[in-house]
Amino acid sequence: MVGQEHVTTTLRNQIATGRVGHAYLFVGSRGCGKTTSARIFAKEINIAGLSMDEPRTVQIAKAIEEGRSLDLIEIDAASNNSVDDVREIRDKVAFQPSELKYKIYIIDEVHMLSVPAFNALLKTLEEPPSHVIFILATTDPQKIPATVLSRCQRFNFKRVPVDKIVARLHKLCDGEGIEADEQALRLIARYASGALRDAESLLDQLASSNSLRITPNDVREALGATDASTVKALVDGLISKDPSVGFEAIQSAIDQGADARQVAKQMVDYLRALMQVKASQGKASGDLSEAEKLEMSNHAEKVSMALLSKATRAFSTAISDMRTTMDAQLPLEMAYLDCIVEEDRRPEAEDRIVERVVMRQVAAQPMATRPAQPPEPVQAPSTQAATPPAKAAAPVNGMSGRAAYEQLNTGWGQFLKEVKPVSSPVHSLLTYCQVFEVDGEVVKLKANHDLTRTRLEDPKNKGVLIGALSKFLGGKYGVQIFVGQAPVEPEEDPVLKAAKRLGGTIRD
Repeated sequence: MVGQEHVTTTLRNQIATGRVGHAYLFVGSRGCGKTTSARIFAKEINIAGLSMDEPRTVQIAKAIEEGRSLDLIEIDAASNNSVDDVREIRDKVAFQPSELKYKIYIIDEVHMLSVPAFNALLKTLEEPPSHVIFILATTDPQKIPATVLSRCQRFNFKRVPVDKIVARLHKLCDGEGIEADEQALRLIARYASGALRDAESLLDQLASSNSLRITPNDVREALGATDASTVKALVDGLISKDPSVGFEAIQSAIDQGADARQVAKQMVDYLRALMQVKASQGKASGDLSEAEKLEMSNHAEKVSMALLSKATRAFSTAISDMRTTMDAQLPLEMAYLDCIVEEDRRPEAEDRIVERVVMRQVAAQPMATRPAQPPEPVQAPSTQAATPPAKAAAPVNGMSGRAAYEQLNTGWGQFLKEVKPVSSPVHSLLTYCQVFEVDGEVVKLKANHDLTRTRLEDPKNKGVLIGALSKFLGGKYGVQIFVGQAPVEPEEDPVLKAAKRLGGTIRD
């Protein structure tokens, strides 16, 4: 076991003194060694007091290690969570172990059991036969009933520190004949975020795909991560409030194969480290090299805690937004923009992002389907832009279409401010739109590109927009969003009018 000395010491003492409990609860994040500890504990309990020189002892230890022992029962509560599964356990615990001293039940992800299953387990868990020991493992103890918690000895597993993960990886490399740079192993350890299992899995993957020495670039390529220079460039751009610096750094990283989500995660990790440096008055984390500590201290001196807090929230939100968008680069660029652009400069800078997105979409299309002419540059929306007069329409809650148009057009800036607290994504999308007209109970908005229209047509975003419009205009309104020329109603289509004059009929 690595990095869990507070657990292993107690368990060793219990075995040595013969004070082994009847039920244990191992709590910790994924990959920190809960199930592995349970297996090791089960083996040590059953060979305690036996001589390792005896063939039978060696046979028992090997059977447990390889999962062949009939008296070591591992149950995945995620897929065996019904009351019938627990009743089956309850019916079998009375039988004596076939070859071991104790029959061990390891129930993994025990919080997935249903409430009736927990209730069925209670009595057995409190007073099991003397030859039975339960070891429960979970990542979410809050979901376990207090009645179960009170019947178990609880051990909290910690995240494994970076230095101990690196030491473990060095030991594995030496044992398996794998050559790896120190910096590469440190990158693996940082990526694992305290989960030793993840670090070992990534090392195994890299060892299989690289015939020579594992380098930091190999690790970044496997993770879809970017190098430190990209993160530093983004932080420099935040400090100088220069949009071009961040856009170029992001585009360069994506062009080199980096994953936008991983870049955002690296930014969050670095910004969090900078906040810790600021809070500790310039003392950087101990798991960094001297050059990295110096670079981080320099950044910490130049950036305010307010900007660090704002940027950390922005990039964390971007990670969540990437799950629901097809262009993961856009939330990353928007997060950077949110941190550096003031409200009066925002539309102009956002247009640059949108233009990049449109160009990327065009470049991704097959040559045969590309437009003959390149897309026109996106112009910043203006509430003063010339628009055709609104049509006369029936009053809506006392307000004619013309009056609603005037109120919305002249108060567009105020409307955007009211939308922003409700939905920041909808607010950003509306900055690319302008009011075209209000026709009866329908507000028509002209979008500057198809991407904006598509995202605003999403049911969730459209519901927010309709609610905000109805509140702002004091009535119940629908919304229609279009790109390019305004949609023509069938009765006003000149072609259909001509057809009617010639005796034609309109069929659905």
